[in-house]
Amino acid sequence: MIKNTQAGVTLIELVISIVIISIAIAGVTALFIGTSTTSADPMVRAQQLAIAKSYIDEIMMQPYENLVDGATTGRANYNEVDDYNAIIAGTAIADQYGNSISALSGYSVEVVVSLCTVSSCGNELDAVSAKKIIVSISHAGLNTTIPLTAYRTDY
Repeated sequence: MIKNTQAGVTLIELVISIVIISIAIAGVTALFIGTSTTSADPMVRAQQLAIAKSYIDEIMMQPYENLVDGATTGRANYNEVDDYNAIIAGTAIADQYGNSISALSGYSVEVVVSLCTVSSCGNELDAVSAKKIIVSISHAGLNTTIPLTAYRTDY
């Protein structure tokens, strides 16, 4: 007696399995690509925050008001909190003596110093002499800006 059985798969089954496997591989590949392109984001954001904090620390160490008249060109000569308002958007990251930091070439800074009023700082700080300091650090590659805000009172 002869048995008539087949071993293997039909052409239709083979094509369907290839399509299903291709879709699965495409999904996994898209996941890896998405993960690898955003893996640098947390590091850049941490650097932006560290840069902003260093600027805030430097500004907070300055007197509230100018005690001695002097030149206010260049951060090395800034002698009060308001002088930092001269750092406009797009300024390259540099140390306080104006030396650019090449490792931070993709970043830029902006500093805005304003006198607190009810509309800008709320009722709590309007009763005292206070200044609102906003340091914004931008990164060209990610097109993101992280602002850090501090308040300096006249104490």
